[in-house]
Amino acid sequence: MSDIAILRDERDLLWLALSDISRHGSDVLYDVHFCAREEPGEAPSPFLSASGYREPLEGMRHFIEELGHAVSGEVSALRHDPISDGMSIELKASGQGEDLTFEVVLWLDLTRMGRAMKARAVRGRHQSGLRLHVTRAGLEGFRDSLFTLAFEGSGQ
Repeated sequence: MSDIAILRDERDLLWLALSDISRHGSDVLYDVHFCAREEPGEAPSPFLSASGYREPLEGMRHFIEELGHAVSGEVSALRHDPISDGMSIELKASGQGEDLTFEVVLWLDLTRMGRAMKARAVRGRHQSGLRLHVTRAGLEGFRDSLFTLAFEGSGQ
């Protein structure tokens, strides 16, 4: 998985990984993996993976721009909700300058995981969440990787 955008928790035990990021027409397609490891020296293992999420190019571009505003300290909170099914992200900043850190809350729509999850979604039980605490550098690296893969990658 070399074409991957990773957002690591500050303790490097929880990861959000977006893989198989590619452009198709006016959309960006991607897969989502929530990963964990017990010790920093271990390789992370996905404990939840879902594939085939779609975001319009303009929605992805706006999200990446908003992440840039957060990294620069211009905004202290943001929320990105997908146009259709996908991943919602809430971000809250604390600190300033080099001490800037972020609490990131992720909500993943699980209806793409099969018929059973679609049936549960009808009853309103269709999301999984993950909370990370990330550094400014970690968020900036995730943003840069996401931009490169979505807009400069080979899937254009």
